[in-house]
Amino acid sequence: MLILYYNYVTYLWDIIYMKYEQNGENNMSSKRYSDEDNVTRSYSDDFYKQFADKYGEVDLESSAKRRRDRARKREAKRRRRNNRIKLIVSGIVLIAIVVTIVIFICTGIKSCVNSNKDTQTGGFKTVESSKVSKTSSSSKATSSNIDDSDPLQFVTPSIKDDNSSGTFSSVNGAVYLWKDSAYEIFGASADRSDMYSDVINKATEKLGDSIKVYSMMIPLHTEMNLPERLQSEAGATSEADNIKNAYSKFDKAQPINIYNTLAKHNSEYCYFNSDHHWTGLGAYYAYTAFCEQTNQKPMTISEEGTHKIEGFTGSFHTYGSGLTDTVYYYDLPYDTTCKLYADPNGEPQDADIYYENETSGENTYGVFINGDQPKFIINSQCGTNKKIAVVKESFGNAFVPYLSANYSEIHVLDMRSCGVTDLKKYCEDNGITEVLFMNNVMSANSADRIADMETVIGK
Repeated sequence: MLILYYNYVTYLWDIIYMKYEQNGENNMSSKRYSDEDNVTRSYSDDFYKQFADKYGEVDLESSAKRRRDRARKREAKRRRRNNRIKLIVSGIVLIAIVVTIVIFICTGIKSCVNSNKDTQTGGFKTVESSKVSKTSSSSKATSSNIDDSDPLQFVTPSIKDDNSSGTFSSVNGAVYLWKDSAYEIFGASADRSDMYSDVINKATEKLGDSIKVYSMMIPLHTEMNLPERLQSEAGATSEADNIKNAYSKFDKAQPINIYNTLAKHNSEYCYFNSDHHWTGLGAYYAYTAFCEQTNQKPMTISEEGTHKIEGFTGSFHTYGSGLTDTVYYYDLPYDTTCKLYADPNGEPQDADIYYENETSGENTYGVFINGDQPKFIINSQCGTNKKIAVVKESFGNAFVPYLSANYSEIHVLDMRSCGVTDLKKYCEDNGITEVLFMNNVMSANSADRIADMETVIGK
């Protein structure tokens, strides 16, 4: 582009200069012709004699010399003027080239800065996260003809792969290390997901038609960011197939498909590198999918309303060196008041929706609703007068704060410790008309978690 620009300016200069030269030459030729003609013109003897008698003898050669001197001076002046024009035009062209180069350099620097913005601002733009390779993709997203909200249609995440190898570790669970991230390996049969769909169907039957039931199965980091060749090497099974199998067997519960939304944002900082949980951003994208599929307007998050705690070393940080994360959390649109039940049968204590005194270390994820509390009740000033109960494990902690934009009251029940043994009665006693079951795919296929859900639902 710079070469074309320079050639264009040079071409214009040549045209202007050549035209000027031509005009100058023509004028000077005419002038020279006039001077020479004056010198060589023949005068008649009579005329010359009369002229000499009246004015005296005229030295024609001296006069011609003076005229030639004046012509040379004019020529020199013209050349100096042309040289000045050349210098000015050359200077303008040079300045234009330098400015253009500077603009290109600044644009490139800005692009580089924006490409790393996910780890500095919470990742609001579609950017490469540190855990994703920046080389050719091993698979392509097949989302052109898929409805993201269809619970039985799943896109294939586009995972960037540089063909580097990883390391498998089976210490305290199956974990695969690749490119400064730890991935929990999922493996379960269709029989396990059948058990999950059975317990959800039991919940809808027990709760009746007056209480709307939703189920959200959450895919793991592995499915979204570990290349398929490495998943196969580690012995992982398809989470998408497992979720689809469970969703296809729901009777009345509404399945919430967050898989497609997370797949489309898998180049962002949606999962931790050193921990099995998702980030606040990943939970936010799941929240937007929930709102879309339940006909609600989601809240928005912004860079200005972003807070962070650096130095999170999660549940996998001992599996490899340098595994660390930053925990981001976001301002909410409405004021909230919260009650925390450390003992499900005890007295509540006042709490904030974010525990902002949380520090770096192994427990930084506890910034969301003060960690894994048996029961946590959020009252919001959103004014909708809607109430929902969220039966969850720890993945739900980062998700439920966003619901304060849509529900006036949110009852967060940890299925492992909440002490609820008759969910229908609990909902009726508290005026709750919606229930959301949240489980990561590993939890949904765990016999222990399924037993916990059955306890909460009641007989």
